Amino acid sequence: MFVMQTKRVASIKAYLFLSALVAYVAWLYAPGVNGPYLLDDFSSLGHLPNLGERPEWSFDYAFGDQSGLLGRFVSMSTFVLEAAISDDIVASGKQSNIFLHVLTGVLLAWFLELLLSFTSVRNAGLIAVPFAAIWLVAPLHVSTVLYVVQRMAILATMFSIASLICYLLWRKSQVSGHGHSLYMFACLFFGALAVLSKENGILFIPLILLLELLYLQFEGVGGDIDARIKRIVVFLLVFGIAVMVLVAVIKWDWIQSGYSIREFTLQQRVLTQARALWDYVGQFYHPDMSRLGLFHDDYEVSSSVLQPLSTLTSLLGLAVVLGIFLFSISFKRCRRLVFGPVFFIVAHSLESSILPLELYFEHRNYLPSIGLVILPLVVFVALLRKWPEVGSPLLVWVWIYVLWLSLQASSQVQIWSSSPLLAMQHVNGHPESARANKEYAFQLASAGAGDGALKYSQLAFGVSLKHTAAADESHGDYVLRNIALSCVAGKPLFQAEYEKLGAVEPSRPLGDVNTMSTVVKLRQGDVCPDFDWEGFLDHLAGLYLQTFDTTLASAQMFSALAMLANAQQRWEDAYQYTERFLALSPDSVRGMLMQLHFSTALNRREQADKFIARLQKLQDAGKLNRGEQDTLALYLEN
Repeated sequence: MFVMQTKRVASIKAYLFLSALVAYVAWLYAPGVNGPYLLDDFSSLGHLPNLGERPEWSFDYAFGDQSGLLGRFVSMSTFVLEAAISDDIVASGKQSNIFLHVLTGVLLAWFLELLLSFTSVRNAGLIAVPFAAIWLVAPLHVSTVLYVVQRMAILATMFSIASLICYLLWRKSQVSGHGHSLYMFACLFFGALAVLSKENGILFIPLILLLELLYLQFEGVGGDIDARIKRIVVFLLVFGIAVMVLVAVIKWDWIQSGYSIREFTLQQRVLTQARALWDYVGQFYHPDMSRLGLFHDDYEVSSSVLQPLSTLTSLLGLAVVLGIFLFSISFKRCRRLVFGPVFFIVAHSLESSILPLELYFEHRNYLPSIGLVILPLVVFVALLRKWPEVGSPLLVWVWIYVLWLSLQASSQVQIWSSSPLLAMQHVNGHPESARANKEYAFQLASAGAGDGALKYSQLAFGVSLKHTAAADESHGDYVLRNIALSCVAGKPLFQAEYEKLGAVEPSRPLGDVNTMSTVVKLRQGDVCPDFDWEGFLDHLAGLYLQTFDTTLASAQMFSALAMLANAQQRWEDAYQYTERFLALSPDSVRGMLMQLHFSTALNRREQADKFIARLQKLQDAGKLNRGEQDTLALYLEN
């Protein structure tokens, strides 16, 4: 009876601590709701406000996202739902992210408690909560939680943890001799939701296998080895590794070709990731606050094992972890000690290995950092077994550490609540980041400081040529950015200045579609009425329309140029730009709809009818989404 009462009291205390933690984390992140949309928020979510007027487009937005192989339907559905019920999708998006972060932390506490239930420690809940708190208040995660589009990473992690929880519940039922299959079904269900939130959710499978191999160790009824589970896990591990190697071999040319858009090679990326992984570890446990944020295009690329020298030490460190892992396989008591580090590395295996992605992003740690919580938890349990009397003092120190981390995170949240503060933080912490300097230039322009904006724009151009990770910026993009900044600042450039565009690299005057899109929005919003738009469009036509040369720009750049010409009601220019766009992307529905519009504006009825016929065929084949069908219908009515 006394033991049962003690357990009940401990459970109540754990729930109280967890409830207080939830309230504290929600309060800590609350100021971040006032923060801005950022980077990919605009490209991925900027169109969602249209749903207020056209709710019938919701299905297309939810299922039509092309940012991943499977469309990320689950994540996009949450954004669509927000847009349908909220008047302020920026604030509501951040509120939802904070809620999901807290919910993920609660699930993590449950997951850790279940891990502890497979040991002999008492009061598992009281131990699990402070270790989950480390993850919840880690400053490294602020850039994930308050970056709306990173809900994809949050949801993938949340459902992955839910899947792991269900697996542990199934294993507990197995050990007790029951084996509830419903838990296994739920495990696979939540795993599927993780994958449909973001592709790296597929990592729930190897993480479950490693959980069994290193932590549960095939324990069956009465503590005996469950041979059936062992055979299945070993088979799936070997099979999975073989499949990954086979896919890498088959897709090797595709992987290599992906590096054509990067300024670094596959070998350089792999070497750099060795350093990045250790940097992530340091930024989780003891963050350098000045370096936290979105922009890491100044991260030094490892050109060889010895350049920089930290590449060698990082590789040696990973080799030590691998050696300890291989050693621990033969010793039961050691396996759990390596589960956390291996969890961290495996959870990074997609985004921090051979794929041609950018070198460094903090949001990649949202799932892997759980392994960095498991490691000290397992060490704590080992110490508790050896010296039970140190348990309470150590937990107090864990809570002190949580408080220290939360104070650091609080300062980050305050910075993320303000666009100017965030831009200043980035440029101070990363003075040689091209992106940080560009963002700060925009903030200065928005404040009317045109000269300061152009100064930081020049700095951005200079450092983009210096750092491999930043990718070289073309001179034309630099000039175009200055045009945009000057317009925003209310001090438009003169003809002699905008005509510098194309003077340095006439064979490819522009490369950055994002900058051109900004200029298009400025023209559409009539932000810069004093700028010589006609003269600027004449200059662009001289660069791009003298001959039919599709090597001068990408398909998307020709599309953006057409939109700019359209905003200026230069239908002939827009028509010619779209011709080049369609020459590069002949099956683009958007391109065909654009050309239908321009043909109609130019009264080229025969051309318009041809595009209507093509689009109707695509519509009959079910290849137009709702928005595209509605746009086509406008021309059928005329």
